[in-house]
Formats: sequence, C-alpha cells, structure tokens
Amino acid sequence: MDLRQKFSLLLLILIAAFFMADQNLLPPNYQIIMKEFHVSEPKIGLVSSAFVATSSVITIVWGLLSDIVSRKKLLLIGVLAGELPCFLTSFVQNYWQLLALRILTGIGIGSIIPVAYTLISDLFEEEKRGKGYGLIATSFGFGTLFGMVLAGLIPSWRLPFIIVSLPNFVLAPLFYIVFKEPIRGSGDKVVREAYEKGIIYNYRLSIDAIKKSFKTITNIFIFAQGAVGTMPWGVLLYWLVSFFIVVRGMTKETATMILLLIGIATVLGNLFGGILGDIFDKKLRGGRALLSGVAIFAGIFVALYILIYPFPSSPSILTWIFIALYSLLLVQIISYAGPNVTTIISHVNLPEDRGTVFGVYNILNSIGSAIGPFFGGLLISLLMGLGYSRPAAYQYALMIAVLFWIPCSLIWIWIYRTYPKDRERIQSILRSRLMSRSDDKSGN
Repeated sequence: MDLRQKFSLLLLILIAAFFMADQNLLPPNYQIIMKEFHVSEPKIGLVSSAFVATSSVITIVWGLLSDIVSRKKLLLIGVLAGELPCFLTSFVQNYWQLLALRILTGIGIGSIIPVAYTLISDLFEEEKRGKGYGLIATSFGFGTLFGMVLAGLIPSWRLPFIIVSLPNFVLAPLFYIVFKEPIRGSGDKVVREAYEKGIIYNYRLSIDAIKKSFKTITNIFIFAQGAVGTMPWGVLLYWLVSFFIVVRGMTKETATMILLLIGIATVLGNLFGGILGDIFDKKLRGGRALLSGVAIFAGIFVALYILIYPFPSSPSILTWIFIALYSLLLVQIISYAGPNVTTIISHVNLPEDRGTVFGVYNILNSIGSAIGPFFGGLLISLLMGLGYSRPAAYQYALMIAVLFWIPCSLIWIWIYRTYPKDRERIQSILRSRLMSRSDDKSGN
C-alpha cells in the first residue's frame, strides 16, 4: 500500500467514524426527548429501530451497486445523502419530524458497510484482512463513542447532530479526489498473482453468482448468528444509559461516562479480535470461528455482571478504577467476533459477489439491532404493566436481551466446521478460473 492509499485509508476511517457517530446520539437523551415530545419508551425506541432497520435494508441496494460501479462515487453519494438529514435533525419540532429524518439518515448511512468492506477486501491481502476489518470496525466503534459522549455531555440534545455531520461534507469529497480505486479482487493472492502476469480477472456480478453464494453453508450460518446475536447490542447500546439513570439513580453525565468506558473496551475488542483472528487462523484450521464462538459465550456472563453489580449513583475513585479494569480486561471480549465475521465472509465468497453478500449480511445481521431499541422499550413497558417497578422492569428487560447470545454462540460450532471447507473451495475456484485464463493467453 503506497502513501496515497494509506492517506485514503485514513480518510475512509475518519468518514466511517463521523458517519457512525450519528448512531448513538439519541440514546443518552431518551429520557429528555420522551418528556419534550410526550412519548413512551416503545415510541422513542421505535425511532431508533426505524433508523437501524432502514440503514440495514438499504444496504442490499448499496451492496449490489458496489459490485457494479465505482465504490468511491457511491461513498460520496451515500455520505452526502446521510449527513444532510442528520444535520436537519437538530431543527425538528415534533416526534414525527424526528422519526422521518432518522429514516432518511438511515438511507445514507446504509452505504458505509458494503462499500467500505469491499474496499478493505481489495486494499488488504487475505492474511492481513482481519487487521483491515479490525481497523474499520474500530473506526465504527470510536465514532459511536464520540457521538455518545457528545450527546451525553452537551446539555442540548440537538447540537450534536450538527457537530457530527459537518466534517463529512469536507472529508467525503476529499476522499473522492485522492483515492485511487483498487482493482476488484486484488486483495486475493491468486487474483493478484494473475494480474502480475497480465491476466485480467473480469468476472462480474450475475444473478447465478448471487444464487450460488447463498448456497454457501457458512454464509447461512453467519446470517443466522447475526440475526440473533445483534439483539443484545440493539437493546444494550440504546437503553444502557437509561438503565443507569433509572435503576442506579445516576445523572446522565455519570451514566454516559460508564458507557464510554465500556464502549472503549468494545472498540479495542474489535481491533484485538481482528488481529487475534488472523493469528488463530494461522495456528488452527477454522481458528477464527473458534475464537468468535468462545468470545460470544463468555460475553453473556460479562454483560450480566454489569447489569447485576450494584453500582452506586455517585461512583468513588475505586469504583471508577474497577469499571475501567473490568471493561478493558473482560468487556472487550464481547466484540471479538465482529471483525472476524466480515473476514470470514470475504474468505468464503468470490470477489465479484462480496458487496452483495455484505449487503444481505448487514440486513440479516441487523435484525436484532433494528428490533432491539423497540423491543427493549416494549419489554420495559410490558414488565411495568405486569406490576414490576420501573427500575426492575429496566433491569430484567436488559438481562433477557443478553440471553440471545446463547443460541448465537451455539451456531458458531457449525461455522467452525464449515468455514475452512468453504474457504478452500473459493480458493480452488479462483485458481481454476485464472489457470484457464492463463492457458487461453498462452494459446493465443
């Protein structure tokens, strides 16, 4: 990777970070917005659910386009389409305007995952892709944390939408000017060696190719684990600040700082998880899948402890130290699977299909994230209706959500078995394709 591509990668990381900063601007202010617009937990949860659902569903469109047209053009269009309604959100006057602009923002934000992921698969060699996806996942995480801190510490819930949207109006056009788009498939060793010999890999997206990609068993299992495994994230990320305010009696600022420490740990977990996945894959056949499954299962107990531990409303210095150490040593494990899922997808799908598969994966992977905010609010409302106190309802709702990681971790047993075989099959297809091209070239 030359200096120009490294600078472009830095721009991509910054764009992704500011884009994702929008994701967590509402949750720290749920209690404030509910009072201002006179709405209940299910209604405010619906705003976040609609946002996540829109950004997830639209990724299939962005994914299809990223397999056909220039990805840097798509990124520019997607960023501008998402940041304009994000900026306008700060001026809404009622609940329905808020809901509408969050949906419009989701349409643009849906572009970042399929476009960025396919670019990473071409910018990084197979052996280093876990690191590449770890970097982009880390940028997503730090962006989310940045937005969360702004929303939690700035008194006005509107101003953060202006702050996080403005930088990308500059960064996205700059990326478009600077970035030199890599040849599709150039991150795969077999394809790269073929290009060096003058053999062109010009296979393109087709309906038959898409159908074949969904016959890949590993894809099916990856989709399944994502559908159930994102439910806890959809509830925890959107309701944890409210949990600390309602259940532990904290101020919005204190609750946000605790979530910040937890968030930093999960961001680091994305980076470490990608690096460890590369190491495990070299040492053990299917090692990346084994690491992910174990990490998700361990995360159940790590998350439940946070919900059960009786944090005081005004934590002492020792309590803050405990939270920091617990997060850095244990909470980070929860996010190990993230970069390894995307790496596995890039390994078990052909270059021309990856954008589309990433798009479909993001839809199914976001089912839980999309349902989570509304499900959490609805569950809280139902538990209060059954006679539970408001604090108890918040606590039990979040604990129930964490249990969705149990079936998710079990699915990884099958991924561990199928992933190596599907990866080898893709490599065999690439070798046979390019060998036939080489023979044709020699014959001519």
